[in-house]
Amino acid sequence: MNPSSSKAEKKKNNDDFKHRELREIILSAIGLSVLLGGTFLITPNFPIVYSGILKLIEELTTKKIPEAKAKRVLKNLEKKEILTLEKRGDQVLVYLKGWNSTILKYSLRSLLDLKKKEKKWQGKWFLVIFDVPEIQRNKRNYLRSFLHYIGFYPYQQSVYVFPYECEDEIVLVKKIVESAKYISYVVAEKIEFEDEAKRHFGLA
Repeated sequence: MNPSSSKAEKKKNNDDFKHRELREIILSAIGLSVLLGGTFLITPNFPIVYSGILKLIEELTTKKIPEAKAKRVLKNLEKKEILTLEKRGDQVLVYLKGWNSTILKYSLRSLLDLKKKEKKWQGKWFLVIFDVPEIQRNKRNYLRSFLHYIGFYPYQQSVYVFPYECEDEIVLVKKIVESAKYISYVVAEKIEFEDEAKRHFGLA
């Protein structure tokens, strides 16, 4: 193999990864803007100011993303019909064309991360318990990976826990995974063997 072509391929893969990472961050900030801007609605129907998205990205990541790169990602998302951009005066308004599971997944993860950073633990546990039938095991597996991705701790195979109130977020999870009838949300004052969960969330 030509060493120079190997280096070029490696650089291309790194650039692709960075682009994907930036895309995730921007989608997360857009979705989070909607969630924090009002109620937990599945159909966003108000614009988000572009400058506000950049500010939120900095708060979420403590990084300053080059404006040109962010605009490129937004333009690509507009081409894919995920959002619409509108220039109004000296501002750019961003409209979501609806929710999809990817945007909500990134947004929920960021929202729960914010709760972990900003809230003081009150000693309670918030549990998601589910019993998805074997015939729908793909949905069950997706639900497990989804909960793990957004920050829940796998307490048991079908029981996931979080240390801060998250009922609204679980309402969204039910809609995303289309499994509302199989999921229960429980608040517990104490759980057995909680030391490992406390270590996982940095509470020990």
